[in-house]
Amino acid sequence: MIAKSNLFLIMYVSLATAFNSTLLFLGEDRPDAYVALNILSFYISYALLRPFPRLNLALKLLHATLLGLFTLIVAFRVLEVIGA
Repeated sequence: MIAKSNLFLIMYVSLATAFNSTLLFLGEDRPDAYVALNILSFYISYALLRPFPRLNLALKLLHATLLGLFTLIVAFRVLEVIGA
């Protein structure tokens, strides 16, 4: 049986590779798109597998940082679209 943490890493790397390959194929050149989709692939993998049942301080800081960065990226994209 494969450990949950190893399955998490396999799923995360697979999703990140698929997302990045798709963006590269589509000709995307904005780094924020790559960062946002990598954060999204991390949270998809984490939500499906929950590899770490107990959150320690380092994981809480990682989640807060990633969520904050993702929120900033999305907010800037929305502002850019609405023309503000």
